Amino acid sequence: MSLPRLVYYSAVIGGWAAFIGWFFSEMFLQSDSAGGSVQVALVGGLVGAAIGAGLNAVAGMANGQWKQLLMRTLPGLIGGGLGGALGGLAGNILFMVGVPRAFGWCLMGLGIGVVEGLYERSPGKIRNGLIGGGLGGLLGGMLFNPIMGLIGSASGMSSRATSFVILGMCIGVLIGLAQVVLKDAWLTVLDGYRAGRQLILSQPVTTLGRAEHLPLPFLGAMSQDLELEHARLTRQPNGSFALADNQTRLGTRLNGQPIQSTVVLKDGDVIKLGTNFIRFNERQRKAGAESAVPTTGFSGKVVAAPPPPPGSAKPSVSAKPTAPMRPVASAPPPPASDKVVSAAAPAPAPPRPSAPSPNLAPPRPPAPAGGALPPPPKMPAPPKPVAPPPPPSGGVQSIRPIIAPPPPPPPPRKP
Repeated sequence: MSLPRLVYYSAVIGGWAAFIGWFFSEMFLQSDSAGGSVQVALVGGLVGAAIGAGLNAVAGMANGQWKQLLMRTLPGLIGGGLGGALGGLAGNILFMVGVPRAFGWCLMGLGIGVVEGLYERSPGKIRNGLIGGGLGGLLGGMLFNPIMGLIGSASGMSSRATSFVILGMCIGVLIGLAQVVLKDAWLTVLDGYRAGRQLILSQPVTTLGRAEHLPLPFLGAMSQDLELEHARLTRQPNGSFALADNQTRLGTRLNGQPIQSTVVLKDGDVIKLGTNFIRFNERQRKAGAESAVPTTGFSGKVVAAPPPPPGSAKPSVSAKPTAPMRPVASAPPPPASDKVVSAAAPAPAPPRPSAPSPNLAPPRPPAPAGGALPPPPKMPAPPKPVAPPPPPSGGVQSIRPIIAPPPPPPPPRKP
């Protein structure tokens, strides 16, 4: 059952249940000798028990199994009966001293609204039921006496019947509205068995599967491969919900990917159980509900970072900001040596002369690393060569100049 239908059926069932409770009170309490407050308490107890049983059964209509619905009526009868009897008694006493009877019917609404939360052991539903039931009882009680005055009759049966029906509808619609408006998270069946059903996640652990006792069972031939208890949704301490597969053969998928461990759900995630697709939705939580990892930025201020995804390593936290690394400058090439080298071990490259000579060609620029030598630059024509001085004895000239050979000596003259 969808959530809008929950509100609608709560109003309809609440009104009809109040009518049935009024009918039995007219049958069995009309000739009752006890009058006054006792009789009003008994009437309130019967009407409250009927409303409580009907509304508690409506809350379990997402299950859709008659056995489960009938099991919920007994707690509703008890809680609604006690609340109705107490509200009727207190309301009649207050009415005698001049206080409006609406406060007594407000107590009836509180007693009816708390039943669903107690049955499911959900603090959230207890709170929502108290709010909706109290407001519904107060509103219905405020309309009770004016309706009785407008619809007058000799016996007063029609006016009482109308007033109790309005009271039941007000309690039902406001309890349903409170549960829907104040919900924290809910599931919606998108495709599969009885698509369109919705379930408010109010319990600490919600189990999904094929078992009939589950709040949202998946039955039928299309779900025959599911386990009785296939997957679990667990409420975390910070209010989020986590999904875990129950080690099933078929497995559970989240947004198309199979899950291997517990995964925290986000608003809009789609869970796949066999051929059933279920969407998870949640209300936006307050800032700071998520656990934060303190990290330090370059400004030196500590900021809160989002928690890492499950299964990933936690980021390292540095105490001080790390300065960016400076590029290391390459060392300059060593200057060429002017020393004389041995002839047996030739130098890999001609040494650079200490002083440039007009007879020598300029040295080539060094070759870039890993590349070919650049072409030599075009030089102007050298001047006339001049004979260099003879090299020293026993040594080897460090640099071999590029010069022209000297002219041959003139022939000796004959005497």
